[in-house]
Amino acid sequence: MTSSISLDLMEFDGKATPEAIVGEIVRQNPQMPFPVPLDAIATAAGIERIEEMTTEGFEGMLMTNPEKSRGVILVKANGNPQRRRFTVGHELGHYLLPWHRQTEFSCTAQDIKETPPDGKSNRGVEMEVEANAFASELLMPSVPFRQFLRGLGEPTIEHVVQLSARFDTSIEATARRFMNVCGHPVAFVFSQGSTIRYWTKGPEFPFLLRVRNGQPLPRDSYASQPGEGVGDMDELDAYTWLSDERGPPLPKSVLEQTLYQKDGYKVTMLLVEELPDDGEDEE
Repeated sequence: MTSSISLDLMEFDGKATPEAIVGEIVRQNPQMPFPVPLDAIATAAGIERIEEMTTEGFEGMLMTNPEKSRGVILVKANGNPQRRRFTVGHELGHYLLPWHRQTEFSCTAQDIKETPPDGKSNRGVEMEVEANAFASELLMPSVPFRQFLRGLGEPTIEHVVQLSARFDTSIEATARRFMNVCGHPVAFVFSQGSTIRYWTKGPEFPFLLRVRNGQPLPRDSYASQPGEGVGDMDELDAYTWLSDERGPPLPKSVLEQTLYQKDGYKVTMLLVEELPDDGEDEE
């Protein structure tokens, strides 16, 4: 079934955030199907073609006329389909965010890494972060994403898998979106083999993790053990994962569940069921 997408770009005037621009796209297309028809949205916006390119240096490129009324998106060839969708969404963000005034963007894997940068920022980095925020919001719009979350109950990593399939997005991008909108104290640890790649936490998760990027997974965690598919939800002593150096007093335990993927990649969800009372915060 081919979806009919229409866009009045004049209505984007006055919209000052990636989320507001995507909200206008969804408002203009109330029957938007999911997964979102990304190529149709790009065509309606003035993108004349989306082509693959053979390159080791870039994940995606955008080239436009000075008025940004038409453009071309290039995407690295032979990539993961969900990664390709995020890259197209990222370049479309550069095209549709009116304050991104360049006529050409060349974006590396570091630019399109779906996570805010560490350390100092500059305008170039800020535009990449905004394009990533646009892609995440476009592929998984807040309102329908929350609607799909309703009725699922307490978070499990199976929900991330289900939402990934529903929105045709990568597990990592979906986990980050899930973490930020589910309303529960959730964190995710992304690893390969026994080594932590990075970790991130949602707005309701007040604790820091005691692990660092590049370090081994905690020896007492179930994530450090072999497995396949979706592991059980297990309860562990909070000190296995959480640091008591800063923040509120730690809970007694934390729930852990791991998704085992190809080539040793793993996604581990941490969930705190009961947060400490505010009155118990340390001075």
